[in-house]
Amino acid sequence: MKQPFHTFDKRKSMCDVYDSPPNDCLDKPRRVASGPIFAPIDPAQDRYAERMTMDIAEHIRTIPDFPKPGILFYDISTLLAHPQAWRHTVDLLAVAIRQHEPDIIAGIESRGFLVGAPLALQLGCGFTMLRKQGKLPGETTSYTYDLEYGSDTVEMQADAIAPGQKVVIIDDLLATGGTAGGALHLLREAGADVRAAAFIIELAGLGGREHLDVPITALLEFDA
Repeated sequence: MKQPFHTFDKRKSMCDVYDSPPNDCLDKPRRVASGPIFAPIDPAQDRYAERMTMDIAEHIRTIPDFPKPGILFYDISTLLAHPQAWRHTVDLLAVAIRQHEPDIIAGIESRGFLVGAPLALQLGCGFTMLRKQGKLPGETTSYTYDLEYGSDTVEMQADAIAPGQKVVIIDDLLATGGTAGGALHLLREAGADVRAAAFIIELAGLGGREHLDVPITALLEFDA
């Protein structure tokens, strides 16, 4: 059963995110970057009030027996296809992550790229890709981590992170936490100051948080 939850006040979050919030916002807006972050939007099409009450769980579909029998796949392609729901998702993540003051957002292959790139744009910070072995050009650094059956390797470009840079890890979903934990080790070996990790979805009961010793944000919690 889907159990959506939000751990922060949506009303406050909208005031924090926008340079020019509606007049009824309670908090003074905090500007992150100079100039507009997104292309100008017609106020008549912005549908602010609708997003204030939007449940993003309604825009995530489930596909049974994918990628193999017995697995229930949570598909964010329907969330991406809905512009208001997707913008609201990025807004909520931005509010949660801004407190960690990241220099770089590190997105985990591959849906983490879809989440992380617009989030970095909104926060005014950089973005880097964490990919499977052999997918990145140039010199890379890697970390191999254990899975239930076998192992896997995550890589990043050797010059992607400068020692001491503040980093937040991003992916669409936290399940067992193996890949996110590998990403955390890889970044720390490169000298990164990993401040937090954030996800759209967390699957309950799989122990994903046990692999991450940093603050974790998940907008939604679903049954595994």
